[in-house]
Amino acid sequence: MKNECEHTLKQAALAHEEGRLADAEKAYLEILNQKPDSGSVLNALGTVFLDQSQPDKAKTVFEKAAGLNPPHLSACYNLGRLKQIEGDDQGAINLYRAIVKQQPRFGLAWNNMGVAYREIGEPEEAISCFRRAVAFAPDMAEAWNNLGVAQDAFHMIENAARSYRKAIEIKPDYASAHFNLGVSLQKRERFEDAEDHYNKVLEIKPGDEAANFMLQSLGTSATPDAAPAQHVRRIFDQCAGTFEKILVTGLEYRTPELLFNLTRPRLKQNLAVLDLGCGTGLGSQFYRPYAKLLIGVDVSPRMLQKASEKNIYDDLMVFDILQDWAFSQPFDLIYSSDVFVYFGNLDPIIRSASSALVPGGIIAFSVEKLEENRTGYQLFPSGRYAHSHRYVRNCLKNHGFAPVAETDAAIRKQSGDEVPGLLIVAEKG
Repeated sequence: MKNECEHTLKQAALAHEEGRLADAEKAYLEILNQKPDSGSVLNALGTVFLDQSQPDKAKTVFEKAAGLNPPHLSACYNLGRLKQIEGDDQGAINLYRAIVKQQPRFGLAWNNMGVAYREIGEPEEAISCFRRAVAFAPDMAEAWNNLGVAQDAFHMIENAARSYRKAIEIKPDYASAHFNLGVSLQKRERFEDAEDHYNKVLEIKPGDEAANFMLQSLGTSATPDAAPAQHVRRIFDQCAGTFEKILVTGLEYRTPELLFNLTRPRLKQNLAVLDLGCGTGLGSQFYRPYAKLLIGVDVSPRMLQKASEKNIYDDLMVFDILQDWAFSQPFDLIYSSDVFVYFGNLDPIIRSASSALVPGGIIAFSVEKLEENRTGYQLFPSGRYAHSHRYVRNCLKNHGFAPVAETDAAIRKQSGDEVPGLLIVAEKG
């Protein structure tokens, strides 16, 4: 019987290796009929189900293997990865903790646990896990890159640059690490060095929109009308878990509240409200008492996931502001905090907003303010746009809006300095 099982196991492994997934599944199930508690076979069957794009079946067998005494560690790892894909980051963390308790030097588990901690908004735990990952798996380029991202979040710019360089040393064609290093160098005004890394990204991934955009922010070519949606999505998907903790607590970000205070005198009850670029929903608590309908839209699915946890919105949807607006009903109010900084040409946005508002409807938004002696808009090396007061007023006027309230405000901090901004509330005539 033992020899027969070993023969079937070899056949199953060969079938899996050759891509004969149905044959591999059949053989592994045959073994499990004889040895239902074989963790290695359960794990192997789970990977077959994954290769067959059947994650639910894979999860079932991984759970069985993970529940054995002792648990099968590879199955725990695979189950942790599935839980992360499903958004159950805390469940994944519990599994990875169990793994590193038995195998403290399991670098991949530490790396994945760091990602999971980042997603649930625990940046200190994340950076601790990434440090262990690179200590136990010093040749894992992904872990070094993740460590760099975590260090950047804590404004440890020099350390982050060293981590990105280590990732590139291990994997010279690591586009993400080159891009991140470029951004890090750009923050320190080492523009020529940053340009070299963006160009390296374009060698690896010709036509990469984010790298092209960051080169344009350095003034290497004509200013584009807007940041690519892919670039903005990447930024906010990556920081969704730590967004509120770092931005609000660390950078004293108050733009949503300041914009609401400016808008409040114009508000009535039972409004249909659109939160344009809602992020994690920082402004939603202020407008909900006035809204019969509150819809949030954002380009980042991960930010929307965080917003949904507040249980404030009536609906949330992934949305590119420059796409056609096709909402089922017009709105009384559209508000947008710190979103227009990713768009230079505001004309298509204001035009769409006008078409989506009822007569007398309100639009409220913030922009980064360009110096008074400048006209139009400008893309800065921060990768954000600033707009002149005159440009914003003309854009509103061209689409039938009249400003009803305006104020200067510091819209956020950057490298410890306040960024001058402008808050505007305008009414559709």
